[in-house]
Amino acid sequence: MPFEPRNTRYEKEKPRLFGRKKKKSRQPQPNREAQQAAKAVETENAGPQRATPVRDVANESNTTPQPVKQHKDKEAQNANVPQNHPHEDKSVDAIQPKQPVVEARLQPKGNQDSKAKTGQLSRSNRNTSAKAGTVETPRRRENPQGKIPRKAPQQTRGEGKKQTKLTLPKNWLLILIGILLIGGVSYGVYSYQRNNNYTAVAPKNKKNVEIYVPQGTSLQQIGDNLADKKLVHSSQAFTHYVRAHNATNILAGYYELNASMDMATLVESLLAGGSDTPLYPTTVLTMTEGETIDSFANKVGKVKQFSKKEFLAKVNDSKFVNQLARQYPQLLKSDQDAKDMRYRLEGYLYPATYNYENYKSVDELITAMVAKTNAEMLPYYQAINDTDMSVHQVLTVASLVQAEGVGDTDMRKIAGVFLNRLDIDMPIQSDVAVKYALHTNKVNLSVDDTMVDSPYNLYRNAGYGPGPFNNPSIQAIKAVLNPLDRDQKYLYFVANLKTGAITYTTNQSDHDAAVAKVDATNQSMQNEK
Repeated sequence: MPFEPRNTRYEKEKPRLFGRKKKKSRQPQPNREAQQAAKAVETENAGPQRATPVRDVANESNTTPQPVKQHKDKEAQNANVPQNHPHEDKSVDAIQPKQPVVEARLQPKGNQDSKAKTGQLSRSNRNTSAKAGTVETPRRRENPQGKIPRKAPQQTRGEGKKQTKLTLPKNWLLILIGILLIGGVSYGVYSYQRNNNYTAVAPKNKKNVEIYVPQGTSLQQIGDNLADKKLVHSSQAFTHYVRAHNATNILAGYYELNASMDMATLVESLLAGGSDTPLYPTTVLTMTEGETIDSFANKVGKVKQFSKKEFLAKVNDSKFVNQLARQYPQLLKSDQDAKDMRYRLEGYLYPATYNYENYKSVDELITAMVAKTNAEMLPYYQAINDTDMSVHQVLTVASLVQAEGVGDTDMRKIAGVFLNRLDIDMPIQSDVAVKYALHTNKVNLSVDDTMVDSPYNLYRNAGYGPGPFNNPSIQAIKAVLNPLDRDQKYLYFVANLKTGAITYTTNQSDHDAAVAKVDATNQSMQNEK
């Protein structure tokens, strides 16, 4: 084998062993080092030299410098190589590994590629490399090539339970505002259509529906009733229309309406006024003007829904009357001071027609009748306050006027006669009061009848008596507040029961003469009991 000069051989090995440049990056390049190791072996075996054991390059680490043992063996074969060369004092024994450091080259090709990619040493190989004295650049734990895996961060509390974390989008505020704006616009459009839909609900439906508008009913209540009957699209549309067109003066009564009417036609019908009596009278109770509670109770008793006894007990129930007085203080305040009344609510039930199917109990029926009286009286409370009479006294005189007179003129004149008598403390002496005291309806009274012992007998008792003798109409009430011919000082009157003509006089003698003229006619009238 040809002799290889020592220096030449040494110089070939020197750059590889001791003159290796410092790596620019701490990241390993396993493929490049493996190529260098293979190239070194080829260089050693290229020239004629003594046979030396072929080193298994596959067993050498791709991250560890080439062991110096190879040079020591070769230098031992050359006697001229100085043993104290300054470059060999450092690493002849220190960097010689006892066994191959990296096992990656013994792995199959697939594993070798995986190890080369990650550049990661096993714990045992790292320990072996350290013991063999290999020169390694200190590595940080956070190696981007994955030499040494980073230690898993410690789990914080609750991290194991919550795998995902909800995060709001960056523009969540704008999205929320957009949703609110869309919702607001949608609701505005819906409200506008609801409040301004004045078309007919069913243009082809001509079937009439009866609607009752009680006295004093609010626009909202009327609208709700119309909406329930499917006559308007909504209560809001009705109230909005009547207010926008200044059509709030809707009259009480019974109306026939149908779903083919648009809002303008329907409201026009309501403004025209309805019927005082129901259009389908099979379910109604009608109190006539000047009718007493006893008479009306007989009608109530004929209805299966209520009973006469129940009705009479309720109109005289102090607790119930006091409750109504709190509800309608202007109407019933003076009633609280009255004594010896037969029925506490006599005179306070307004004569009208009532659909009893609208009321679940006699309480509701009576309340509706009192409410109507209060509604009719509202315009006249101030006028009553301007007089020296209470509401209770006005109703008492009005009940007498209602039963004695017919027509506005006679009612006002009769009211003047009663007021003139009251002014001079003269008994009213009305047959109506005596009949009420006697519970009779007969036409002609006897002298004995006029002597009955009763607080309601105004022949024997001066003043107003306990209270009203029937339930008067608003016409009679207005007559008391606006009497006629009081300046004539009339204190007497007598009526022809057959013709209805009334004669007014100022003294007893004139009155007796007027009575004589009609006595025969009046006595011929059949008495009723």
